[in-house]
Amino acid sequence: MTGIRYLENTDIKIIAMLIGLTLLHCVFARRVFKSQANLSTNKKCLWCLLSLFLGPIGYYAYHGLIPLDKLPND
Repeated sequence: MTGIRYLENTDIKIIAMLIGLTLLHCVFARRVFKSQANLSTNKKCLWCLLSLFLGPIGYYAYHGLIPLDKLPND
């Protein structure tokens, strides 16, 4: 019985981690929509897709490729 109970708890933990990971990726994709970067719609869509599929890695990888003159002044 403890083996079955262990699998059930493990499944719940895996589902919780996958939900958390999905939310993290969605947060970074949302940051692209809120970004004030002066990019074309196609480039912004690419950036959004990379952020959605790769999460923070895709977001910051593409962010590093954006020329500084396209980013808003702080």
